[in-house]
Amino acid sequence: MIWTPLLTSLTLPPDQSRSSWTFLAAVSESDEGAKSCFDQGLQLMADGDLGPSHCRGWEELWLGCQVEVSGAERLNRAVIGCLFYLLSALPFLGQVPSQFWGVSPGGLSNGGRKEDYLGHAFWDQDTWMYPTIALFYPTLARAILQYRVQTLEGAKYNAMRQGYKGVKFSWESAMSGREVCPEDIYGQQEIHINGDVIQAFQLYLYLTQDLEFFKKGRGGEVVWGVADFWTSRVTWSSEEQSYHIKGVMPPDEYHYDVDNSVYTNAVVRRNDLEAYGPVTNPNGPAMTWSMFAVGWMELGKAEEAQTFLKRCFENIQAPFHVWSESSDGSGCVNFLTGMGGFLQAVVCGFTGFRVKRMCLTFDPILPDEISELSLKGVSYLGNKMTWQVKEKELSVTLWEQAKDAGKRCPLKVVLRSGRVIPLCPGQTVTFPRESGEVRLSFQVVQMVVQNRSTHCRIHSRQHALSF
Repeated sequence: MIWTPLLTSLTLPPDQSRSSWTFLAAVSESDEGAKSCFDQGLQLMADGDLGPSHCRGWEELWLGCQVEVSGAERLNRAVIGCLFYLLSALPFLGQVPSQFWGVSPGGLSNGGRKEDYLGHAFWDQDTWMYPTIALFYPTLARAILQYRVQTLEGAKYNAMRQGYKGVKFSWESAMSGREVCPEDIYGQQEIHINGDVIQAFQLYLYLTQDLEFFKKGRGGEVVWGVADFWTSRVTWSSEEQSYHIKGVMPPDEYHYDVDNSVYTNAVVRRNDLEAYGPVTNPNGPAMTWSMFAVGWMELGKAEEAQTFLKRCFENIQAPFHVWSESSDGSGCVNFLTGMGGFLQAVVCGFTGFRVKRMCLTFDPILPDEISELSLKGVSYLGNKMTWQVKEKELSVTLWEQAKDAGKRCPLKVVLRSGRVIPLCPGQTVTFPRESGEVRLSFQVVQMVVQNRSTHCRIHSRQHALSF
């Protein structure tokens, strides 16, 4: 890391009402890389193009992703702030590096040991930050998955060290992929990290059908490795004639040595929300309330969802919409995990977006105070769409078509009522607000089915065990 030395004090001359100072920092994996970036920054400063080039870069990013909420300005500003900070923690879209070292809950570590998690990557990256990024920026989504591929050797070592087969991704991961959590119990028992990683890989496959990543990019090796881990980690009960996963720590970190954690088993949604809502720690981490909000939206309860979503604002600190991990301002300095959960509540909660194996489903719902939700840049199978959700209607515009789609209409909307609406480039379709799905047209589906055998093998091995 190379940086401009910081001054301890700045003094304005009496005859000068405004002055500016520029501080520059460059971070790279090597001395040469850092020096090259720092020199480039100095040259941009000399040419007067440091600020303008920064603005041009952000303009390019915003062209690919815009989320706007009408009728709730505070919510709208929070959404824009979350997108800004999450994208700031990821590589520049036009220059995604061959090696990317993941996203920590607080980005680059800049606080104490108990504040910013030493810059380590957790499930926060795969479960909380990743889904919204994947929905808008497939290239960045692949870069995040590539981090898990790069750390496969470390994950193999972790599994072997615990006496199991396959791969066991670290609860806290850095460059090597080996467990670097300061407290052993988390690395030993919070093994839901493996499921979190695989869920991210599955989401990417369903959104992109990028089979090359799984066949040649070692994505398949990640899936096989996790499946092998689970087959060696389970315990068979001859009495019950079923498998058990014993001695784990669920996302509820107040408990450990749990058998068959609720996180890995199916339960009734409403009962879950009603049971845990009143007993959840009110000072818990910022991503908590957004997940309650998503749950209530799935049940069609918009106002209950909005109650929980508003609690997230307690974690947003003025004036720059920086998120604290806890509502009292303590914890991680700029908590990207909470931002990721908040974005999921807005982007996937209000639209009802769920990424399925062969379609993108939607079931929109809006609280009374929100008049419209607009999403530009939703990416599905190489196609880019704009969605507008209003009180009584829904509009979809296909503004960028997948490169291999030719002159056909590659996507269609199938509504719950049975109505089928083709999506053609440059055309906006509007229909009464109801649930439905976006899927490939029949001709294109045939092309996908030809390659489905590889996908099915991955899918079946991943879910080889049922609990």
